[in-house]
Amino acid sequence: MTCSAFLLLMVLAGTVVYREFRGNLRATIDQQLVDVATVQAKAVEGAAVRTGADGNLLVDLELDPDGGLGPSDLERQILARDGTVLGTTQGLADAEGLVAGRRLVRVAAGVPVFGDAVVRDEPLRFVGTTVADGSGRIVVVATPIAELADAERALLAIFGPVALAGSAFAGLAGASISRRGLAPLARMAAEADAIGAYDLSQRLPVPARRDEIRQLGSTLNRMLDRLEAAVQRERDFAAEASHELRTPLAILRAEVELARAVAEPAAREGLDSALEEIDRLAAVVEDLLLLARAGAAAALDRRQMVDLGALTSAAVQRFDTVARARDVTLVASGTVTINGNASAIERALANLVDNALRHTPRGGAVNILAGPTTGGAVLVVRDSGPGAEAQALPTLFDRYTPAASRPGSAGLGLSIVAAVAASHGGGVRARNLPEGGLEITVELLGGSG
Repeated sequence: MTCSAFLLLMVLAGTVVYREFRGNLRATIDQQLVDVATVQAKAVEGAAVRTGADGNLLVDLELDPDGGLGPSDLERQILARDGTVLGTTQGLADAEGLVAGRRLVRVAAGVPVFGDAVVRDEPLRFVGTTVADGSGRIVVVATPIAELADAERALLAIFGPVALAGSAFAGLAGASISRRGLAPLARMAAEADAIGAYDLSQRLPVPARRDEIRQLGSTLNRMLDRLEAAVQRERDFAAEASHELRTPLAILRAEVELARAVAEPAAREGLDSALEEIDRLAAVVEDLLLLARAGAAAALDRRQMVDLGALTSAAVQRFDTVARARDVTLVASGTVTINGNASAIERALANLVDNALRHTPRGGAVNILAGPTTGGAVLVVRDSGPGAEAQALPTLFDRYTPAASRPGSAGLGLSIVAAVAASHGGGVRARNLPEGGLEITVELLGGSG
C-alpha cells in the first residue's frame, strides 16, 4: 500500500514537472513564432491569393537581430479560412494544413493558436494567426523542435527509473517503519488474546516511548483493572453466598429426613419430593461455589496427584443405576495421573457424564476416555445421541444457555467443565461425530504420569 501510494504520488508529481518543463521549453519558441507570424501576416495583407509551394514567401520578413529564428529555421503555410493550403515553403510541401479542427474556430476569432506536429518524421512547433485584410487567410509559421523532444525524452528516461526506484525504496522503508511502529500493537493484541474470562490478572505490555500506542495500552490496562475488580466482587459474592447456603441446606435436609422417618406413608411422597428439590438446590450451590473458586484460581489451592482412571471408574459406578434405567451402556477406559484438584475434576466429569446420559437414546452408549498429552492429560466423553446443532457449538460452554443446561444446575453444567479446565490451564472443545453423537474433550495441564 505504501509503495503504491508513493508511486501514484511520484506519477502525479512527474506529470506536473513534465508539463511545466515542456511548457517552459516551448514558451520562448512560441513568443518568437508569434512575432514572426505577426510580421508575416502584415506582409501578406493585400497580396493576391496564390496556391502551391513558393520558397520566396519569407523574403519580406524582418528577422530578429538578436539571433532569434532565421529563415533557415522556419517553415510556413498560408491557409484559407477552411484550412486548405494556399501556399507553403518547401519544408511543408505536400503537407496538410497544420491548423485544423477546433483551432480553425479559435484562430478565426483572432486568437493565435499553437500546436505540435510531425512532418516527415520531424517534430515541429507551429503558431497560426489570421491575416487582417478580411480575406480570412491564416499564416502558419513552424520551426523544428527536435532538440526539445530529445530533452523531454531524456527527462522521461531519467524520471521513470528514479520514480520506480523511489517507490520501491519508499515501500520497503514504509513497511519496515510500519512493522516497527505497529510491533507494540501486535504484542498488545497477542496478550489480549491470551487474557481469559477466568483470569483477568494479566495486563497489556506498554511501550516505553510516550506516544499514542502507550496511551492506548495504559487506557486498556486501566479498563482491565476496573473489569477485574468488578468480576472479583461478583465472584466473592457468589462464593460467600454459596458458602452461607451450605449449612442451612444441610440442616434442612436433615430435618426433612427426620420428618420422613416418622411420617405417615401418605406424607412420605411429598417429603421425598422435598428432598429431591433440596438436592437440586444443593447442586446449584455447589456449582456456583466451584465457579467462583475456579474463577479465582482457588480451586487449585489443594493440588495433589489425581488418578483420572480412578475418577472415570468411579463415575461409571456412580451413574451405573441411571445408565441401566435408561438402557445406555456406560464404559470407561484409559488411565493417567495429573497434578490437580480432585474434587473439581470429579465435579466436571460428573457434569459431562450426566449431560451425555441425558442426550443418549435408549440402546445407546457413552464412552469415557482418559489419556496423557504433552504436559497434561485429556478427558474425552462421547455419546451416541443426536449431537448438538452446529450454531450451538460455539456457545455450548457458556453459562445459562439452553445447550449448557442440565436439571438442577440452572444452566451451569458445561460451564463448570470449562471453568475447571481453565483453572487447570487447559480448555474444552466439542464436535459432532461423523457417525452421530457429541464428543467433548477436556484438556488439563499440570504434568501427567
